Amino acid sequence: MRRLLAGLLLLVSLGVWAASDAELVEWMRKAMRGDDAARASLEQTARAGDANAAHLLGHLYLRGQGVTRSEAMAIEWFGLAAQQGHVESMHNLGVLYERAPQATRDLAAARRWYRAAADKGFARSQANLGQMLIEGMGGPVDLDEGRRLIEQSAMQREPRGEYLLGMLFLDGRGAPQDAEQAVRWLQLAAQGGERDAQYELSILYGSGTGVVKDVARALDWLRKAAQLDQVKAQYTLAAIYAGGLYGLPRDDRQAIGWLRKSARLGYAEAEYALGLAYAEGRGVEKDASQAYGWLLKAAQQGHPAAGAYVKRIQGQVLGAGAKGEDGAAKDAAPPPPADQK
Repeated sequence: MRRLLAGLLLLVSLGVWAASDAELVEWMRKAMRGDDAARASLEQTARAGDANAAHLLGHLYLRGQGVTRSEAMAIEWFGLAAQQGHVESMHNLGVLYERAPQATRDLAAARRWYRAAADKGFARSQANLGQMLIEGMGGPVDLDEGRRLIEQSAMQREPRGEYLLGMLFLDGRGAPQDAEQAVRWLQLAAQGGERDAQYELSILYGSGTGVVKDVARALDWLRKAAQLDQVKAQYTLAAIYAGGLYGLPRDDRQAIGWLRKSARLGYAEAEYALGLAYAEGRGVEKDASQAYGWLLKAAQQGHPAAGAYVKRIQGQVLGAGAKGEDGAAKDAAPPPPADQK
């Protein structure tokens, strides 16, 4: 809580709130501890037209601190603040609409809110909108406008913008392919804490693309990204430990540990690999329940090999069931394991 309050006070010092708004900080601190009176004060102030109070309430519900977590309520309060011109709330609405579950995702709305914040110079929104334009998410592709926005973001030293600009140079999309320029921007982004840039930089150092091949640097950036929960970095680190690659000794414990981290964050390749590990007893004891559960999760994300594996298991179960004297499946696979929740 001390660090949380320090963060709120830092926002005050940066000018998010004037000194006369220090009471908002105190209400927020109390509301995060479940103080209903403090939350009510924030709500009353927000409804009276204070965009900062509405923005704080959006974060309160988004984090689920002191209240039941609710993205719907977060959208409501961020929306109230955004309508009054609060730039960070505009950006947060874009993020929520872009990353919502498939049933409620609204990429067109995400574009609109990113655009609103980007037009006010908000660097992170410029980066995110630029990526949506490059990828054709929520509307038509516009490579020129996408690159312009990403460049604007990068020039403000926004790590996400620097990362995306590096990837444009690396892939030659919306920019001439230039590995050295890609490395330059990716290094800036990685140094700024952008985990995707750290992962990409590890791949470049590992392959010697745009830089002198350097396995030690590759591993260093890979570990940094993995520690920030970059799922591909975690999966790759698991593969390195499993195979004893990059000069590291083979370490099944480390391999399974990183693989499990990646799988628990929903990376389908890791879910599939972890399922096979349990099925074959590689690095873990054989466990049909764990194997089936992880393979099923990967299959549900559209992983083709996992889907084929699950169908084969289900076919075996149905075949065994048909042969059972009591009509019950003799070798039915158990439900997914509890540690996947």
